[in-house]
Amino acid sequence: MSQLKKDFLWGGALSNVQAEGGYLEDGKGLNVYDTLVVTPEPGIAPMFCDTAVATDHYHHYKEDIDLMAEMGFKAYRFSVVWSRIHPLGDEEQPNLAGLDYYEDMIDYLLEKGIEPVVSLVHFDMPDHLLREYNGFLNKQVIEFFARHVESIVERFKGKVKYYITYNEINLAPYMPDLVAGVYKPDDMSQEELFSQLTINVQIAHARAVDVIKRIDPQAQVGGMIGHAPFYPLTCQSQDIIAADFKNKMHNYLPFDIMTSGKLPEYFIHFMKQRDIVIDFNEQEQAMIASSAQKLDYLSFSYYRSSVQGSYDDIDDLIALENAILFDKRGLKNPYYPSNEWGWQIDSEGLRYSLIDFYHRYHKPLFIVENGIGIDEQLKDGKVIDDERIAYYQKHITSIKRAVLHDGVDLMGYLAWSPIDFLSSHKEIRKRYGFVYVNRDFKDLLDLKRYRKKSFYWYQKVIQTHSEDLNNDIDY
Repeated sequence: MSQLKKDFLWGGALSNVQAEGGYLEDGKGLNVYDTLVVTPEPGIAPMFCDTAVATDHYHHYKEDIDLMAEMGFKAYRFSVVWSRIHPLGDEEQPNLAGLDYYEDMIDYLLEKGIEPVVSLVHFDMPDHLLREYNGFLNKQVIEFFARHVESIVERFKGKVKYYITYNEINLAPYMPDLVAGVYKPDDMSQEELFSQLTINVQIAHARAVDVIKRIDPQAQVGGMIGHAPFYPLTCQSQDIIAADFKNKMHNYLPFDIMTSGKLPEYFIHFMKQRDIVIDFNEQEQAMIASSAQKLDYLSFSYYRSSVQGSYDDIDDLIALENAILFDKRGLKNPYYPSNEWGWQIDSEGLRYSLIDFYHRYHKPLFIVENGIGIDEQLKDGKVIDDERIAYYQKHITSIKRAVLHDGVDLMGYLAWSPIDFLSSHKEIRKRYGFVYVNRDFKDLLDLKRYRKKSFYWYQKVIQTHSEDLNNDIDY
């Protein structure tokens, strides 16, 4: 095979909760992203925004989809905002206006020849479920989620071919408020939270798989993680062991459970050594085992790789592992450059990840986020973002190597992102889009859409099925 397969899904992805705005319109409730208190990222000075307008995708979605169609998208991943469908989260009946909105979006995508890829929870748990139930740490919320998924799939049956159960599920123990709607109880250790929340979100994933396959057996369902491979900081054995541990707990654990249908031995051993007693009954175990037989593909986001080192000053092995698991030292790889926020750029790390996952799990893979955040300004109606084009050139070259040379079964590649919107830290200064949305931190300006240079470059990439990656755009 000298080319990617003909039905390869080129496209893009965004998180609706970060793009929509439409704050409390048409019955929407507050969610955990709306109420998130941001911890600034390292790097240049932040410009945090509230979510009242974001980049107003709620009112511009047809214009934005038209731009995606102009680029030639074959697929578009978006998220159905939970608090727009169930404003509080524990209602028995959905908000029909919310379902109408997303069905109109799906119909418009299909009219344009773009396959919708729907994420079911993406930083958008209703705030009420965090405040009143403590999110997915409370198993009652898992049942609320299953009811939410049922409402969506019943409505979109036959229209949506691809679902993602849970965005970046592995980040739940690290960013519990945003990813899982959870505050750590005072009487619970970080390791206990890691263990129980890992299991609870896997139960939520399994419930979603079951609901989707029961209502729409033709739909394809994938699990998803936020992936960053951890390389050993040095060639010393203690750093190699540290990186191996971190990769298992951060990257492999969720996929190991999703694909095998059971808890891996290393995770059981981790809990046993720490005397952690988990709530995980036989019915839940059976649900996870059943869902593993129904899972169609694995998906992940990839932005960067990381490095992991050991600690010379910690002798106790359990304390050492705990420190590695929650390491916040921000160790840097000396071989790779970084963007303005310190995210290191490692395109071949994407190839490595594809090879690693495919030969570990033997399932089709789907890259559903990949991109670079850049501090950029509009000048004379243009954004010359050669840095973004260079990033994508290298990463797309790497995925082609993984497929054409290494034999990886890759379904598609969704760039992050079609348009500018707020980052996960509510940051407008950190822009990811192929389309510039004209607003700044303090002033919404006119929210007009402007095609960046990368817009025309990615259009060419899709048109040529990635045969032409040259940056020779006349802009």
